[in-house]
Amino acid sequence: MKKMFRQRNSSLFALIFSALLVSGFAVAYGAEVDIDTGDTPAYEQQKMHQWISGGIKAVELSLGKLPGQNIEVELVTKPYAKEPVPFAQVIRGKTNKVKLQVSSAWPLQDFIDDWTLYHELSHLYIPYLDYPSFWLNEGFATYMQNVVMLKSKVIDEAAFIQKLQAGLERGRLNTISRPGKLSTVSNDMWRKRAYMRVYWSGAAFFMEMDTALLQQGNSLAAVIRQYGTCCLAAESSGQAFMKELDTIAKTTLFSTTYVRYSGRLDFPKLKAEQLAAIAQHYSEDP
Repeated sequence: MKKMFRQRNSSLFALIFSALLVSGFAVAYGAEVDIDTGDTPAYEQQKMHQWISGGIKAVELSLGKLPGQNIEVELVTKPYAKEPVPFAQVIRGKTNKVKLQVSSAWPLQDFIDDWTLYHELSHLYIPYLDYPSFWLNEGFATYMQNVVMLKSKVIDEAAFIQKLQAGLERGRLNTISRPGKLSTVSNDMWRKRAYMRVYWSGAAFFMEMDTALLQQGNSLAAVIRQYGTCCLAAESSGQAFMKELDTIAKTTLFSTTYVRYSGRLDFPKLKAEQLAAIAQHYSEDP
């Protein structure tokens, strides 16, 4: 996926990253994180530690401590890539792994500005779901990467709204070329190459949920923080996951909206006022 609307903010380094002192390969957070820099050149390793440690701190600022006991972050060098992090994935297991291809010669600020680490770490806060509900997995991480970047001041409110609007438009266009029920398309996302529809339909779902929760004095990030401390499972069905979030939020909105989205043939429409309200909430200081 192409990275777009990259924003630079020199104050972020002072805010989150510059104070981090990294020693050894272990970073103490909610989960113990082991950073394997692989064959990254020795003179680039401190920069990689600063980036990963700062990224963890940024995600935790929005979603709370990383869940679980052990997480491994593995770097695989991809010299001369056209972007700092050309590919990444989460590998679930007894020890969850975040595997990142990196072109380590890029400046630290370019890594900070890149959304990939925030996206992959966000995956760890919800279960691995059944393929017909996979739009929830990718939608949550896609939406939350932007929330994390806004909350940690990597981007400002205007860039946040622009990134969401651009992503929603990509999802709308992909829906035209990849028709069918969302759950059916999600189940066969890879063969159908329906990534934009699946990712951004899911992101729209969580934007809609966040809008409703904010009107009730709650937020999606707050619900997920609570979910991580009480109920997080390695795997789940989409329906069961929604019921658990409903219980925490004292609502039925997650389950009813999940059913509506699973069967929908169109792409969701969100109003500019909804995005603005979300942006205002997450740009506020903790």
